[in-house]
Amino acid sequence: MELRKVTTKDDVEMVRSFFYEIFKEETQYDLGHFEKAISGKHDLKRLEYYLGYEGNEVVGVSGVYADKNEECWLGWFGVRPECRRKGYGAAMLDLQLEMMKNYGYKVCRLYTDKVINKIAVKLYTKKGFQKDFAYKGNNITMAKSLDNVTVAVKWKGKPLGFV
Repeated sequence: MELRKVTTKDDVEMVRSFFYEIFKEETQYDLGHFEKAISGKHDLKRLEYYLGYEGNEVVGVSGVYADKNEECWLGWFGVRPECRRKGYGAAMLDLQLEMMKNYGYKVCRLYTDKVINKIAVKLYTKKGFQKDFAYKGNNITMAKSLDNVTVAVKWKGKPLGFV
């Protein structure tokens, strides 16, 4: 398993080809933030996306957003339906978390729907994420210390303008 950074328009088109299979609830979501990531035209400290590969097969997508020095967010993390329950999600998440730690982040957060993504929530919990904040309806944030020292201060429902 490896993560390859989305760097070209062809990579963005690859994401577009399976995005709605993974994120069915996001009907017709504008994928412009993927294009902003490759162009560098954004106001964030970091905005990157990665394709998860097993050999030559793209099995999923993941991203990292950051607007602070010590905290980042996992974004658009998902595995293609035909690749699920084969360990790819856990392997991708491990690689992404290690990368975030190597970037120097101390806390990783994520935003998800606890009902639609209940299997993913189980994976996040297994990997050390804890429920942080109930946002709206079934939406929650979860947080994890990346250095096993820093305690994630509770997120207080600040707008998720960069997510």
